[in-house]
Amino acid sequence: MEADSPNLLRRLSLLGFTSVQARNAINFLSVPSALTSNLLDTLSPLDAAIEYLVLHVPECDLPDRFLPSTTSSDPFITAVHGVSDVDLKKRWIEDKAVKEAGWPAHIVKECASHPELLGSWESLITALDCKLIGEDWKDLFKVSDNPPKTYSIDPEEIEALGAHYFDSSKVIMPLFTAPVQLHILLATGNIPSPPPHPPMYLTSNKVPPYVRLHLLSRLLCAAKRDDFVEPGEGFCLAAMRLLEEEWASIEDNGPPDMSAVMQYLVPRSSPSNLSEKISEVTEQMNSSRWIPKHQGADKRRDPRSDSNIKAYYEAVCRTDGYLKLLSVRKTLPAFTVKKGFLDLLERSRVVIVVGETGELPLSSFFFMGN
Repeated sequence: MEADSPNLLRRLSLLGFTSVQARNAINFLSVPSALTSNLLDTLSPLDAAIEYLVLHVPECDLPDRFLPSTTSSDPFITAVHGVSDVDLKKRWIEDKAVKEAGWPAHIVKECASHPELLGSWESLITALDCKLIGEDWKDLFKVSDNPPKTYSIDPEEIEALGAHYFDSSKVIMPLFTAPVQLHILLATGNIPSPPPHPPMYLTSNKVPPYVRLHLLSRLLCAAKRDDFVEPGEGFCLAAMRLLEEEWASIEDNGPPDMSAVMQYLVPRSSPSNLSEKISEVTEQMNSSRWIPKHQGADKRRDPRSDSNIKAYYEAVCRTDGYLKLLSVRKTLPAFTVKKGFLDLLERSRVVIVVGETGELPLSSFFFMGN
């Protein structure tokens, strides 16, 4: 980060994240792990924190700027044509993949920059699906003499499961027990050797993106097996069955490990850089006079010594701004009873103060002594 930029906690707050969300992100980046190492090796601390929050926070709790556009629609993607509109179309697709489908922003930009995927929503989702389960999406563009058998979508099954066609290129299928929708893309873009399963992604305004990516990875891996579709099933019913089973497992055992979900979506970094990156984040935290909460520690503990705090206070008391404020405070009724209050607080474990200040209503304060 630039030397003159605000600290990490402040910048996250300015972006609209709550203080709890910002602290959770900083806490996460402060603990060495494979995912932390990979994120900090490729992204700035601010971008790494945003990446974590966008993946970890449900859509309903995200700042507005990170939510899908309410005016977005798939037909807009296919309606944009012409050389002059390539950049617009690319940016729209990238934004949709991150905000709606929940993919990490830097992975989306990496894939969308390849000419093979440029401007094709179906091709981009197919490539992201491959990366999620550790496969090389570039193999899809190698012409094969024996292309794999692809699943077909049964319109009657779609209706029976409560799914619907969004348009001619996509089916949206809500799950029965999970607040998640499965999006199945029926076109394969310009991919000469598509995988056996159609491009897919999950959406939800209540389930964090990394949990949705976990569910999707389980579905993609299962769909590669020859026995994925059981007798009497179609692809949609098989997908519904597997996702419901995986959701039940999450409800019973808790959410998946985020590092495991992201293992193929972040590049491997050198362990030698991890300590340097962690130090950078720690410096950002210390600059805001905030220490992450550890077991048995106060998350708002001030790292300064008593003597440092006293010296800082005495320096503030000598400033013109403080002296001007003090002259105003001396005119308040409470200032005349300052000594008596301090004496009472020194002698008592509990002091109840009831007072009136300016136009404010009566207020009561409890002060706990030692």
